[in-house]
Order: sequence, then C-alpha cells, then structure tokens
Amino acid sequence: MKIAAYCRVSTEKEAQIDSLEKQIEFFNEFTKKNGYNLYKLYADEGISGKQIKHRKQFQAMMQDAKAKKFEKVVVKDVSRFARNTVDLLQSIRELKSYGIEVDFLNNGEIMEGGSEFILTILGAMAQQESANMSKRVKFGKDITAQKGRVPNIVFGYDKIPDERYTLKINEEEAQIVKEIFENYVYKGMGTTKIAWELNERGIRTKKTKSRWVQTSIVRMLKNPIYTGRVTNKKSEVTDFITGTRKDLPEEEWIVVEKPEMRIISDELFNKAQEILAQRSTEFKLNCKREKTSYVFSTLIYCKHCGYSYRRTKRKYTENGKEYIRWVCSGRNSMGVSSCPNTTVIDEEELLNAIKEYLKSIISNKKEFMKSVQKEFDKITKLRENNERSEKSLLQEIEKITIKKQKYMEMFQNEIINIQELKKYTNPLNEDISRLERELKLITSEIKEKDVLEKELTRTISTIDDILNNETITNAMLKTIIDVIEVDSDANIEVRLKLLNEIGITPPTVLNSNVGT
Repeated sequence: MKIAAYCRVSTEKEAQIDSLEKQIEFFNEFTKKNGYNLYKLYADEGISGKQIKHRKQFQAMMQDAKAKKFEKVVVKDVSRFARNTVDLLQSIRELKSYGIEVDFLNNGEIMEGGSEFILTILGAMAQQESANMSKRVKFGKDITAQKGRVPNIVFGYDKIPDERYTLKINEEEAQIVKEIFENYVYKGMGTTKIAWELNERGIRTKKTKSRWVQTSIVRMLKNPIYTGRVTNKKSEVTDFITGTRKDLPEEEWIVVEKPEMRIISDELFNKAQEILAQRSTEFKLNCKREKTSYVFSTLIYCKHCGYSYRRTKRKYTENGKEYIRWVCSGRNSMGVSSCPNTTVIDEEELLNAIKEYLKSIISNKKEFMKSVQKEFDKITKLRENNERSEKSLLQEIEKITIKKQKYMEMFQNEIINIQELKKYTNPLNEDISRLERELKLITSEIKEKDVLEKELTRTISTIDDILNNETITNAMLKTIIDVIEVDSDANIEVRLKLLNEIGITPPTVLNSNVGT
C-alpha cells in the first residue's frame, strides 16, 4: 500500500522534544515494519495547528489525495493533524470522499479515523489544550508587558542581547528621528516629502533596510517610544482559533515609563499628534468623507502644554441660554496639575473677533499689503545677512523646549506654583516663537517679491469670499489661518498662514470678552 505521512512542528520547544528528523525516522520505521511504501512525508514547520488554511504542506497533501497519489494518510496523533475540531472532521470527511483512509498512531497503537465520535472527543481535547496554551501565552505576555517589554527592532535604538525590557539609543539614528519630528512640526514638511529626503540621502529603514514611504514616517511620528514610553497591549486575541484581534481602549493599554530611552520631548511629540490629526481631518474634508467639523476644531492650541483646545457646551438654568466654550484639552483630560492654562474661550466672541480682524484687512487691503511687503523687505535683508544655520536653530528650539518641559514637570510635582511657572515659561514661549519665526525666515519658499504679491492677492481674495458667506466653517478658516495660540494670561494670537510662512510676527486678537 502506498501511504503518505503528515507531521507538524509548531514551536521551538516542540522542535527540541519531537524534532522533524525524529518524526521522519519514526515514519520510515513504521512503513518498513508494516510493509508500506512511503510516497511522501508532508511536514509543516513553525506552524500553528489551529487553522489548516495556513499550512502549505497540509494543503499540498490534500491536493495529492484528490489526485489519488496515495491510499492512506498516517499521522502520529490527532493534535499534529489539527487542533480545531471542525477542521479535523472536515478534513477526514474530504479524504474519505477521495477513498483515502486516515490512521492516527497514538501511543504506538493504530486508531483508524472511521469513528467520528471518538475523533470528535480527541479533537475537542486537542482544541481545549490549544485554548489553554493560548491563555498561558496571553498571561505571559501580560506579565512581560507590565514590565515594559520592548520590540526587537525600532529605528533610533539598538537591541541589547538577552535584554527584553530596554533598548540602547543609537545616537546616529536618534538624530534622524529628531530631524523627522522637527521637520514635520517646525518646518511644516509633509510625511511624503520627509520620506523622499531620507531616501535621497541614502538612509534606509531599520527592519527591512528598504526605502522610506509615507506610512513608515506616520508610524514613527505616532510611536510614543521616542518619549521614553513603552506601550503594550493595544489589542488582544478574541478568538484563538481564527486569531481574530480587537483594539482595546486607550485606558486598558499598558504603558511603562523608560526615561533612558527618551529621544524627543513630550511637547514636540504632542504637537506632532495634533498636526497629524489636523491633516487627517483636512484630508477627509477635502475628500468629502468627513462630517461637519466644529468651527475651531484643531485650530486653537495651548501655548503652555501644546495640546489643542476642545469644545464644551453648557446650558445655564438662570437664563436658559446655551454657551459654547473652548478649553485646553491637556488640562481638561489630564488634570489641573498638567497645565496652568485656565483661559476659557467663548466661541461666539472669538468668531466675532476674527470676523472683525478679517474685515479690517479687507477694508484696508492696500495698507495691509504695503505693511506686509515692508516687513518682507526687512526679512529679505535679514535672510541675506543671516549666518545661523537651520540645524543650529532646530537644536536651540529643542534645548529650550526641554528646559520648558522641566518647569512643567516641576509644576506637576508641586515644586513650583502657577505664578512661578508663568514667570519661568513665558520668556521661553517667546524665545520658541522667535526662533520658529527665524526658522521660517530662512526656510520659507516665498523668497521673491512677485511671489509674495500673488500670495497676498490670493489671501485677500479668499478672506473676501469667506466674509461673504453667512456661515463660516472650519474648512474656510483653515484656508487662511495656520494656528490660534492661547496662553494663561488670556492672550490670543491668530496667525495667518501667509504671514506665518514668511516669518512675520503674528497679530494678536485683543478682545477682553473672548478669553477669560
């Protein structure tokens, strides 16, 4: 009789105890002892027994069975054939339909695969063992996650041999990580452009040594490991047989602080997240896949913690009127100790103040254009005489940002009070704004006066179109406004995209009723 043998080795531990070579030896002895002719040994290595569809050799065996290349299949035990009862019975039935017998050689005894009742019991036992194994693996992963298990390969770090809970910073790669975040946040470079520049410099990804793509840059920008936070258990397996996973809510994630692995500041990381969210929203709006956004969504930012402002709605029982206000989301979600900014913005008042500001530009557009052009001439001279490099500016911004972060941590730990925090951080905020404008000055793509005139004309025309609409939307404001920044003294700065692009000091909307 011509027979086929099937075996499966799924883990390193099993490979050591019951290696593939031993199974081959076993089946050779079995066929010789019983006078069979071994047509072929089908063997899957490193494959789980939960689903047969992932086992290439198993599938090849079924195809050969259909072609009647052998008369019988022998398997050492049921668990080697399948740990899924449904797959086990379906496969046995399919082989029977081809006239192929199946024998299981459990404990040296031959058990024919003819009794579905017995096979169901044995299959259920194998499936339960697989379920128990899955639980043990899950428990083990939870334990290592709580200790801060780190991935093996992350750009910016090197794996330490036999170390599971920390990575060593690769200084050369860490500098590139900083560049990516700074280019995205401070220079406004898109993720695709960043990928192109890395590829042009011959820099490759760590894991596959391949060229960078837009998605790999986005993944890096979203990875909190660069702030020294290792995050595990973002998802879990809900069905051990199919391997189906579900995403877990953020409050169930396991996050472990690893200060020795920090490459960038929290503020820089948070700004990157806000910009990612903003650009994602803009993309969805442009593709007409997004529902109507609130008028100031991802436009207002806290000058202290870098988080965006979020919309709140409250109805007062005294007059029955509903008020819509915007508050710092960092302070609102992480507690009063996380940020000193108590400034609350009335949506209607801010919108009216912005309308008035835009109207003043339209009614005095000649003066506005002249003043911008005059500032541009000054900037052009400064650019020509500027000896500071882009790299030195980015390094100084990072240095001040880290210093500011230390004061924020002192405030959170109640080492200094809110007045002291303002005293220390307000000058730092001004320095960061100044350096960012200087950075814009040397990196701006608007370097010719005729280009500026075209952009000015376009901006004024856009403002005019917006004011002619009865309702001003979030998408409209984003065409002309880069950001609205709010500090703890209720100062509100509105930065137009064009003026921010060329490094002109942003105007301040002064209205005592807007921020309180």
